[in-house]
Amino acid sequence: RHFPKEEAISSMSAVQQLTMLVGEGAKLDVHGCKTVDMASSFGKALLEFIFIVMAAITLLIGVNAGKSKAAGKVLYPATFTCGIAAIAYFAMASGGGWVIAPDCRQLFVARYLDWAITTPLILIDLGVVAGVSKWDIMALVLSDVLMVACGAFGALTVGNVKWVWWFFGMAWFLHIIFALGKSWAEAAKSRGGESGAVYSKLAGLTVIVWFCYPIVWVFAEGFGNFSVTFEVLIYGVLDLIAKAVFGLILMSGASSGYEAI
Repeated sequence: RHFPKEEAISSMSAVQQLTMLVGEGAKLDVHGCKTVDMASSFGKALLEFIFIVMAAITLLIGVNAGKSKAAGKVLYPATFTCGIAAIAYFAMASGGGWVIAPDCRQLFVARYLDWAITTPLILIDLGVVAGVSKWDIMALVLSDVLMVACGAFGALTVGNVKWVWWFFGMAWFLHIIFALGKSWAEAAKSRGGESGAVYSKLAGLTVIVWFCYPIVWVFAEGFGNFSVTFEVLIYGVLDLIAKAVFGLILMSGASSGYEAI
């Protein structure tokens, strides 16, 4: 859906910028855009649907997390992952959490804020299952935050600089994938028992799904080939798999009890 240009503005006050972030009465003539690619009514319906699913999964995992200390150790991060994602999707579905990017596309800032918090929580869960040290987890969490930040900065720029940010983000991303597939996998295998099997499922899912995100970014925030509505659809599917399905696998992964993990 596109909107006509009103009057061009050369600068915005802090209040105007904050207004744009929450979405209420946001200016559509920013950056001198003649048209702005916005999420359609179908896109908004998708956001609402994903919010409902994330909220339901949050409650389900949260109830199981409270059953024992061992269960909480592995399920509380998954609970907060889905809970924070639910909040982000509610913000987007209710018309907030977005700005207009320089390439005249609706950019959901709430999505990047979500990723900056939830993807580290996913890594914390993987680290707990694998049995790696807190320092190993911290190193990967920091790489993850930098990766998300690079993606956000790239989405907010145009020209060659956009792709410099993408390559920076990919460098941090490859560090994460290498660690998950090698050192963390070896640590999980060395623990024996159920940890190795559960980690293998979760890490395999995470690596495959996370590889899809930078590819979608290239055609969405990057080249702009995907409409914002299609972007909402594909990112939504990936988020559901990376967070909700991840949490459900973790919840049902310990057949002999969470003490085994």
